[in-house]
Order: sequence, then structure tokens, then C-alpha cells
Amino acid sequence: MKSCGAFCFWLIYLITINYVNGRGSKNCTLTLNTDFGEPAPVYINNGTYLTPNTPSGGILLSRSDTLLVGCPGNKKFVVLGNQTTNLDAIEVHCLHDNVFRSGRWIGQFKDIKCTSLPWFSAEETSITCAGRHKLYRVGYKIRDVFHTLYTACFSRQLLSTLYVHHELRPCSNFMQNSSSRPNFLEGGVFDKVQMSKVYAVHNQKYRLNQILGDGMDQQYITRTQFLNRGHLAARADFVMRATQKASFHYINAAPQWMRGNAGDWAALEDALRRRISSYGSGIQVYTGTHGVATLADQHGRLQELFLHIDNNNNRIIPVPMYFYKLIYDPKKKTAVAFISINSSYYNITIIDKLTFCDDICVDDRNYSWLKWRPNDGTHSFCCEYQDFVNYIDYLPTLDVKGLFY
Repeated sequence: MKSCGAFCFWLIYLITINYVNGRGSKNCTLTLNTDFGEPAPVYINNGTYLTPNTPSGGILLSRSDTLLVGCPGNKKFVVLGNQTTNLDAIEVHCLHDNVFRSGRWIGQFKDIKCTSLPWFSAEETSITCAGRHKLYRVGYKIRDVFHTLYTACFSRQLLSTLYVHHELRPCSNFMQNSSSRPNFLEGGVFDKVQMSKVYAVHNQKYRLNQILGDGMDQQYITRTQFLNRGHLAARADFVMRATQKASFHYINAAPQWMRGNAGDWAALEDALRRRISSYGSGIQVYTGTHGVATLADQHGRLQELFLHIDNNNNRIIPVPMYFYKLIYDPKKKTAVAFISINSSYYNITIIDKLTFCDDICVDDRNYSWLKWRPNDGTHSFCCEYQDFVNYIDYLPTLDVKGLFY
């Protein structure tokens, strides 16, 4: 048999090199809790935040796909392996499996990190909402491009958020583990008010005694019942560590009694993620607050609750009467609203008055996926879209033809 000589040598060489570089795979596959480094950067894929795209919650990328990796913030830089770059954003290219390239550097994806946690921000836009308020966008700014994660309609007068808008996707049922729970940030939105002090339990007791009378805090605030920083767009609705971190802005929170926060509200958040995972397509979520909660004072009269007073003696930072989630599928034009009364101190007569629509979740098999967890007197209910907007009328008008379930 004749030798093919130099041609065969180079053919075998190219095949071998191709196999070594590609290891027989044309794709990169990343697993959420093993292939990502910490401090975790922000990952942008084709202009949007990187999220899982496989049924198992993994991320599949084609060979030579490019990701933008960012570490936005003052003196924050991208780290490649053991080398700290002088850049706050770089592009990395998929080679194979979990191996990526950036310039001359080639390594595992988990070896791409930040020198410290990236910095997210909230920016006021020129868009008005709910009449006279301004819409804020929250997210990460990378290479002078702001990548919005969610928007918030915010009242500068009351320092209170009316609603937050974000998208919930089937992949939202997955979540990256995080080594620590971030602190809430004010981000220059709340003027000189220190929100961490406003939410402190000793301030809650002080305000309740001011409003309700001396010693009344002891009737309402205990070790297990107090006003929590209630997330509007839930942390767990965001998959990646950096996007989870961005949910910890005070513009995305409102004072919520702990029993409701850990009861019905947590049940709703969990059930929605499971439902959208099986639903198979993304939905729009408007999560908001409405009204001002009340408690009985030392004379039995109901008084409205505010956690702070400004320099002009105006009451600000109200404790909401309601928390709600309006769910909307823009493709099918279907919607439904879930509402939770933010108190466990109301009797059945008051609850009946506060329930402003026919509760469509009662004895309806369409909502068997939602199991409320009433906790010591908390109460929640569900409304058809039109009944909801007849009562809470400041959200954007949606084109709704039917009921989401």
C-alpha cells in the first residue's frame, strides 16, 4: 500500500487539533452551581441577561458564541484565572464544554470573576407613571449601555413604590446558589432618609407608639411578627447571582408584615414560578402596593401607619393595605390579579369589606396550582382583570381578552 505522505500527515494533524480544541463537542454547556465563579460578574448574551435555556436549567451555547462579561462599579475589574485585568468588561468566546477564550487567555468559565461584587443602579427615566410619578429602571450599566432588569413606578413624595414591572420566564424556576444574602441599597433614590434605620424594629416600635399610643407596640410587634422588607419582584424570580443582587434595592420593597410575607405571599411567589415553568412561555408581572394599612389605637380607633415623618412633618413611607401581583400574557392577552391584605389583625367583617372583588380562586380548578398559606389571620384573594383595575386604576392599560390560569 502506498503512503499518502505529507498530505495524510497534515490531514491527521488537523483532525487531531480539531478534536483537542473541541473535544468532540461543538457546544459549551454551563451548569448553574458549578460553572460560575464568585464574585459573580454580570453576563450579557445578545444584549440580554444570560439565563438557562435547557429543560434541566443549564445553559447551552454554540461554539464561538460570545458573551459580554461585566464588573460594573468603581474600581471593579474582571479577573481571568489568576490574572486581574484592568477592564470592567470583556468579551469571552465559547470553545467547548466549559472552556472559553478571551484574547490569549483560555480557561474554564468558572475562573472568570470580578474583583468584588458588581454594582447595580436605579435611574430615573423621563417616563411618567400613575399620573404624576416617574418610572425608574434598575439594572447594570456596562460599556455605557444600561441593561434594565425591572422598572419601578415610584412616588418621590411618599418615598413609596406603587408597582414594579418585570418578566417571569419558564427558566425562573431555577436559581443560582449564593454564598451570602445581599444588603438592601438605597441608591440615591430616597434622598437623605436612611431606609435601614426606617425598617429597624426599634423604629417600628417607636412609630407605632407615636401613632397608636404608649406601649401599643407590645400588642403588635413580637420576635416573629414585625414589618419586613417585602420584595416586590422576588429575588428568586431572577436566576443569576448578579440579577438576584439587583432585586435588593429599597425601590423594590415595601413594609410587609412578616406573617403575610412568609405565608400567603411566599406561597404565591413559589406557585407562580412553578406555573410559568409548566406554562412554557414568559409573562409580564406587575407587583405593587395600594392603600395604607391601619391598626387600632389605645382607644380602639383605626389609625393609618407610616414608618417615617419628613422635615416638614409629612407622613411618608406608608405601610400598604394591599400587596398584589397582576399577571399578563401579552401573546394570549390573558390576565389575572392576586391580592394579599397586609395585616393579620383584621376580623372577618373588616376582611369582607377589604375584599373588593369576587374571589375567582375559590373552588376553581383552574387555580389548583395555587395553595395559599394563611398565617394567623392573613387573607388573600384573586380578581378578574376588569374588577381589579376598577379598584386599582393606576397601572398601564393592558389589552386583555380572557382569564389567565
